[in-house]
Parts: sequence; C-alpha cells; structure tokens
Amino acid sequence: MKKALSVLLCLAMVISCCSMLASADRIHTLSFDANGEFKILHLSDIQDDYPIQGETLQFIRETLRTYKPDLVVLGGDNTVGSSSDNDPEGTAAKCIEQLCKVFTEEKTYFTLVFGNHDHQQIAKSNSEADHDRVDSYLLGQYQKYGGAYCLAYDADDSLFGVGTHNLPIYSSKTPDKVAYNLWMLDSGGYEMGADGEEGYAAVHPDQLAYMKTVTSRLVADNGTNIRSMAFQHIIVGEIMDELYVTVPTKLGFLSKFCNDKEYLLIPNLFKISGFLGEAPCPGATNYGELDTLSQIGTVAVFSGHDHTNAFTTQIKGVDVVNTPGCTFHSYGQIHSRGGRLITLHEGSAKYDSEILTLSEAALQKGSAILEGATETNVAACIFGVILNRFLNLVCGKY
Repeated sequence: MKKALSVLLCLAMVISCCSMLASADRIHTLSFDANGEFKILHLSDIQDDYPIQGETLQFIRETLRTYKPDLVVLGGDNTVGSSSDNDPEGTAAKCIEQLCKVFTEEKTYFTLVFGNHDHQQIAKSNSEADHDRVDSYLLGQYQKYGGAYCLAYDADDSLFGVGTHNLPIYSSKTPDKVAYNLWMLDSGGYEMGADGEEGYAAVHPDQLAYMKTVTSRLVADNGTNIRSMAFQHIIVGEIMDELYVTVPTKLGFLSKFCNDKEYLLIPNLFKISGFLGEAPCPGATNYGELDTLSQIGTVAVFSGHDHTNAFTTQIKGVDVVNTPGCTFHSYGQIHSRGGRLITLHEGSAKYDSEILTLSEAALQKGSAILEGATETNVAACIFGVILNRFLNLVCGKY
C-alpha cells in the first residue's frame, strides 16, 4: 500500500513539475531596456468579429513596427461575434487567431484583460457563470494562437472573473530584481446594483486581496516597495465622484446610477486633461479598488470601455486614465480612434503617455492602412488629425 502511495506521489510530482515548466516556458521575462525604458501599447475595444476590419489590423501592425513596444495590452472587448452565428465558438477562435497572428508575425509579446462584451459572442446570458465559462475558453484560444507571445494567464481561478494576473518587469541594472509590476484585472461583465437594475460589474474584493498578497511577496523578495500600473476594462467608480455631483432621485436621461448613487450628468471638465465624448460607465457597485491601488503603490490605472473618452485625472494619488476605442466595428470617433503608448522609466514614478491615432498613422508616407479600407478614407483622416490637434490644444494632452 505504501509503495503504491509512493508511486502515486511521484507521478503527481512529475505532473506538477511538467506543468510548472510549461508555465515557465510560456512566460517571457519582461525587463527595462538599456536606457531604462519599457514601452506598453494599450489597445482597447477592438470589438470586432471575424473577419476583423483590415484597417484595424493594419494600424496595429504598422504601430508595432514604428514604436516597437515591449508589451501590448489588449484592454477588453477584444473580439465580438454575431448573434446569428451557427458556430460562435469556431468564429470566436478564428477571430482570435487572426488578431494573434499580427503579434506572432511581428514577434511582439502581449497580454489582455476581458471586457463586458467578450463573453457575449458565445454566452446566452450575462450571468457570472456564463461570463467565466466563455472567457476561460477565450483565454485558452489566445494562449493557443498567441503561443509564447501570449503572456496572459489566470493567476487564481477562484477569483472573480477570468484572467486576473500580474507581470513583473525586471531591472536593467539588477536583472534578478523586479523594478515594476503590471496588474491585469478582470472587471467582469454585468451585475445587479442597489437600485435593483442590472449595471456593469467591477473589480471585486477577492481580487483586491490577491493584489495585496502579491504586493507583499514582491516587497519581501525585492527588499523595497514596487511601483505598479493596472489595466482593466471598466473604469474605477471614483471617476463619477470626481466629475459629477450626486442627486437624491433619478432624473431620466439627466442622471445615471452607479457606485450605488445617482449622479447628475453635468461634468466638471476642469478636473481632467483630455476630453469626454460620453459619460463614464463604471460598475454599479464600488468595492474600494482605488483605495487598494493607492495603498499598494499603483501609479496609474488604465481603462477602456467608453470608446470616445480620452483623458487623465488623478484621484487619491493614482492617475485614472481612459484610452479611446480602437474599433471600426463598433462606435468611435475618427479623431481619437487608436491606441495609447505608455513609456515607463526605471526608478521613477513618472511615465510618458500619448494617443496614437489611426488617422495620423494612415497619413504617414508608406502607410497601407487605407488600402482597401471600407470604413474610412483620406478626407476623414485629415479631418481627424486636425480635430485631434485642436482638442489637444483646448482640452490638454490626453
């Protein structure tokens, strides 16, 4: 009996070791370059089905070649499907394969978070169970087609949502020490608010506890506090308290319920650098995420979700940043459609951030973005560039 147990134990250890080795092979070590810089391209709300719009894929490809980011973060609502599709799983897989092909061909590492629409291409409901079931399948497809270039993983499948994880960035000066940490947080899909109506979900308490645990481990292993950045699809709830005042009752289209409060939709635009194309849409309930981000040394939290918003504001010492949508399949604005390039500087809390628009890229010499384009043209791109530069002057850099 003891011999049998020993054999089983050895088998379990071998399987466990193989699993860890496979995981280690998948995770590429991120590090600051010789100049102490690390570049991230944030692409949110590609939100396309199969086949993905050619101009979107070409914009991504040309941006990778021009700026050579160390990491791409897909910010949620990455792919969607048709409700009339007879094979939603197969179509979703083909769409993900098409998107991942850009990164593998350009030899660019990427990770991702999920949004409120990713699961809807397959799921029949917005339940948490359907959300998690589908997103787990989708994560597997990204890992399959992204291969070694996909760094996304599910750190703990008991946590709310799917795919919450961290990626450490190592020092260029002391290669065995972590110099920065990146959080990828699943902000979920939908959940009931205190008003009894379905609203958007948010990062949950168990995810916040996970972040605190990982932070403590990083501090213990590296002997110092580690700066971090967070990426998620749905913006933190505090944005509403920062930009709007509360009202005691619903006022139709003039008010909005989230954070378990009703807000009058007249924003204080002096609080942001950038512009609002729509009212932000945070979760129905605020679980205190921003307090946690502030406590653990997070420099900034980046969101998407609201396709026409491009702004930065600081709340509780954390930069709250919204990146506009990259989509041509869903709604957007020609002057801001694109991605955000973020440059971290080793040993500093400062970072550089700029919006890279499709309009600007399409007008560059040698660009192939407009070749065969169905959703835009030269005139629209010229208008987009002019409007974008005007808004930068009037509204501040976003």
